[in-house]
Amino acid sequence: MLASRLPDSTAGLVHEKSVEILSEVGFCVPERDGLARLEAAGFPVNWQSQMVRVTPELLKTALARLPRDVRLYDRAGETPTPFEHHPCFMGAGTPVNVFDLQTGTRRPATRQDVRYLVTLQDALPQVDIVRPTVTATDQGTCSDLVEIAELLRCTGKPVVHRTLSSERVDAAVEMLAVVAGGEDAFHAHPNFATLYCPISPGYFTPENVRCMLRWAEHGVPITLLSMAMGGGSAPATLLGELVVINTDILAWIVALQTLYPGVPLLYGSVSAVLDMRTGSLPLGAPERGMINSGAAMMARYYGIPSMCGGLSSDAKELDAQAGFEKAVTAVPLLLEGASIIYGVGATDVGASISYVQMVLDDEFIAGLRRMMQSITVHDLEEEIALIKVNTPRGNFLKAKHTRRTFREHWLPGILSRDTYETWQAKGETIEQVCRRKAQDIMAQHRPPPLPAGVEAELERIVRRYLGPEFHFDP
Repeated sequence: MLASRLPDSTAGLVHEKSVEILSEVGFCVPERDGLARLEAAGFPVNWQSQMVRVTPELLKTALARLPRDVRLYDRAGETPTPFEHHPCFMGAGTPVNVFDLQTGTRRPATRQDVRYLVTLQDALPQVDIVRPTVTATDQGTCSDLVEIAELLRCTGKPVVHRTLSSERVDAAVEMLAVVAGGEDAFHAHPNFATLYCPISPGYFTPENVRCMLRWAEHGVPITLLSMAMGGGSAPATLLGELVVINTDILAWIVALQTLYPGVPLLYGSVSAVLDMRTGSLPLGAPERGMINSGAAMMARYYGIPSMCGGLSSDAKELDAQAGFEKAVTAVPLLLEGASIIYGVGATDVGASISYVQMVLDDEFIAGLRRMMQSITVHDLEEEIALIKVNTPRGNFLKAKHTRRTFREHWLPGILSRDTYETWQAKGETIEQVCRRKAQDIMAQHRPPPLPAGVEAELERIVRRYLGPEFHFDP
């Protein structure tokens, strides 16, 4: 399913079936305060089953309130991310494993990896939005606050993350306000969005419900990020899976716009299909690009940005499998015009992040972006004159026209176009080239610094949760 090749009526059909499910069956809200608030707002609630149904009136009002101009800015609040014009790319996240930059071996990720990977994304020109990409396994249960702090310290680009506890949302918002110069300044030019995933079909965990409501109370952009599994938590057909994805997201569009009118929302999907031979969830399957391009289609139907999983791979190293899977999961999203493509650095069935893969992905994105540009239509008078002069068997290499125009051709910085003999003499594999580039970035790149007082305030906020011994490394 390349969504762009579906009948124009498909998005309306998926919406119609989602409305049918939400009005007849509903969605589960396993959190008493949330249930009470939704019931008070007019939702039909079954307290015994914790199911909430959606009425036509609530749906109509919520969709009318849904902001269509959601934007993310850089840390300085000056430049919006241009995802309304072309797809933007974002780091993957957030597994507990990383392939070590020096040795290449897989190990548990640490806070240092978070800092280094954020810095790497800050330096890579094709990465538009930054994630921690890994979980800091050495920071305990409050690692989410440490990860947000390192995001705010180590990149000037827009960032995306979440807290695992609603009790830490206020602290995260406090950090965002400190960096922006106040909560009002953050709301005017937000550089941060959060994200939460339903358990399909029709369920969010109680803590995720509390987290979403708390973030919404602060007016922070929220991505409703489906992780449906075709053949597992959703029908095996891609269209049936898309109905589940859309129903889960639409339910909380209505709930959040009812309780917090105007809260910015993004439509997200990192869904895939089960491999029925192994029971695994392959993130490099062609169907992943297909189903998430369907999610991008539905986001456009509702008029809000999409965040879609792609550029992903199940491979364990930089090999042909990785290249194939990165392509088949990214290209459908580019063709569909997804707002944000989520997956830079992802490998190992999403269970690990790789520094070297992240560097190669940056090169890959540059080539994909060139591929998506159309042939420029312009006056051909100069070209026709050249062709006539050089016919037959002429040479265009020395022409001034060639020297002036060849620069529109894409030239790779990492991929080898050398002859075999030159490549052999250089003595480096593509993995070695990417590793060396990542190491050079770590040694040389310095993200734009925060003012000393702002960094000290971030440190103070994190210390409330991790203790007085916590400090930022230089």
